[in-house]
Amino acid sequence: MNSDLIPVMRPRLATYKQLEPYLKRIDVNHIYSNHGPLVRELEDSYANYFKIDAQLIVAVANATLALQALVANSNVDDWLVPDYTFTASGLAVLNASKKLYLSDVQSSDWKINLDLIPKRYKGFGLLPVMPFGMPIDFESYSEYKHVVIDAAASLGQSLPNFSKMKKEWAVVYSLHATKVLGAGEGALVICGNLEMAENLRAWINFGFINGRNSSLQGTNAKMSEVHAAYGLCSLTNIEIEMEEWMVAQEFVANCSIENNWISQINKKATFQPYWIAQFESKSQKEKMITSLSSAKIQSREWWPTPLSNQKAFLSSTKVGVLKNAEHLSSTHLGLPMYRGISNLAIERIINTINSELSKN
Repeated sequence: MNSDLIPVMRPRLATYKQLEPYLKRIDVNHIYSNHGPLVRELEDSYANYFKIDAQLIVAVANATLALQALVANSNVDDWLVPDYTFTASGLAVLNASKKLYLSDVQSSDWKINLDLIPKRYKGFGLLPVMPFGMPIDFESYSEYKHVVIDAAASLGQSLPNFSKMKKEWAVVYSLHATKVLGAGEGALVICGNLEMAENLRAWINFGFINGRNSSLQGTNAKMSEVHAAYGLCSLTNIEIEMEEWMVAQEFVANCSIENNWISQINKKATFQPYWIAQFESKSQKEKMITSLSSAKIQSREWWPTPLSNQKAFLSSTKVGVLKNAEHLSSTHLGLPMYRGISNLAIERIINTINSELSKN
């Protein structure tokens, strides 16, 4: 990679030295998948971290399949999803053979706007998304019985009070390499009740329950022992990783005082892996992408198109007008953010953007 290039992300997992003890255990155990001892240890370790019953945590191959499993195993056919989200949220519903309803989001925090959803939809399932690592607020969804929270990037946030989570609810965290506390790939699911957790374990193992016949229409979505090893390393070194993320996030937060294009999720430093800029218009954002590229700075339109405008979701039902989703998709831009990014690199990014803005 060009040494002058500032990448939009630079994932960094455990080193070989940190991973080695776990790899040796895998060699000794001769177990590489199928709910192995490291996967169970990862679930137990996160149960201790979350201060919840270990039986309610399930490690899954990835967050998309985790969402799909929870929706598929529910007895609800209709699901509300924000129009402004990563495509995986909507695909999870469609791939579970359920009906997808797309609703607009709030301009303030980019989460689904529950005030716009008609009362006749209150019996639907709700799949709220915590955009770019936003914190979870259980009380916001109290009017809904069936809730699956897509908190893919929120694992580093202050822990929610899981005692306020209803028994029909679930939370999904991603362990993808681009997230905090990554395992390369994988997910953690916090289930509201033991039956939900047992059915999820069955779903990710071909629907097997107490035998080798499929009782559920599941699939193979088990986490491997190698990914569990990476996950255990990340959790063991959480304080070091958090400090590395926070150094960068705090510098960006301090710069936001003088740069109003730095979006609200970065105005306060939190343990999350994104830097999101919000520009006035789509054309301004497109000019910025060009300017950044010329300066050897990568950027990424993380959620460039509302789900309702993507081919895979055209048959889904729109709940009202989706204007905020359209606006946010056209004006948000992901900027470089990773552990170890220097203050000089951050200043270079800010100066490049301000230089382009001064031309207008």
